[in-house]
Amino acid sequence: MKIPELEEVPYGSRGTIGLIVVANNPTPLPDFYRMMPPGVLVLEQRVHFDPIVTVESTSKLAERLADAARILAEYPRMGVISFTCTAGSLIRGPGSDKDEIKTMEEASRGILSTTTTTSSLNAMRFMGWKKIAIGTPYIEEINKQFERFYKGEGFDVTTVKGTGILKMEDLSAAPPSEAYRVAKLAYSVDPNVDGIFIACTTFRAIDVIERLERDLGIPIITANQATAWECLRLLGINEPIDGFGELMRKTPRTKFKGEPR
Repeated sequence: MKIPELEEVPYGSRGTIGLIVVANNPTPLPDFYRMMPPGVLVLEQRVHFDPIVTVESTSKLAERLADAARILAEYPRMGVISFTCTAGSLIRGPGSDKDEIKTMEEASRGILSTTTTTSSLNAMRFMGWKKIAIGTPYIEEINKQFERFYKGEGFDVTTVKGTGILKMEDLSAAPPSEAYRVAKLAYSVDPNVDGIFIACTTFRAIDVIERLERDLGIPIITANQATAWECLRLLGINEPIDGFGELMRKTPRTKFKGEPR
C-alpha cells in the first residue's frame, strides 16, 4: 500500500530557495514558509549587521554577499539565491542591485540570484505600476535613498513615509499594525497611485496585505511578498498563492521575464 505522505522525495522536490538575511532579522524565513507551495524548501545564511539602521551600516552589507552565496551554493540542489534586504540592495543607488546579483551569481558559480529590491521592481512592473507610494520603517536619510532609487528606475514616487525606527531590535518588535499605519499614511498623500510598496524584510507586513487591499482598493506589494514571488518565478513555479495579496494570486508569473540581467 502506497502512503502518499511517506513517499521518498527529498525536501525541496520542486525547488530550493536560499536567503541571505542580516543576522538580527527574524522575519523572512517564517514569512517565506507561510507563502510557499508544497515541495519548496527555503534555507537561509545570515550575515553580520550593525544594530543601528543607517545609510552607513546598510552600505556595508554588499561586502558580505559573496561569502554567503558561496555557502548557500554548497547545498547541491540550490535553485535561487536572494539577498533578502530592501535597503541593503538599493542604498548605493539605481543599478546597485544588479551589481549585487552579479556578485552572488559569480560566487555561487552561476546559481540564479536576485535581491529584494530587484524583486520589488519586477513585481511592480508585472502589476503594471507607474505611480507609487512607499511606506517604510526607516529614518529619513534612508527614505531619501528609496525615493532616489525608485525614481531612477522610472517610477513616479508620490511620497516615502517612514516610522523613524533606528534600532534593529525595535524594528523586529514592530507589530503588523505599524506596517498598516505607515502604508495608509503614504496613501493619504495622493490616493491616485497604482499601488503601495511596504519596504523592509524585517517589517511584519504580509499580515496586513489583504486588509489594506480591501480598505484602500489598490494592490499592495511588500518586501518579503515580492521576494517570495520573484523566487517562485525564477524557479518556474506558477500556481497562485492565496492570502497574501493580488500579486501572489496573479498568474502566469513565469511568462514575465523581468529586467535584463
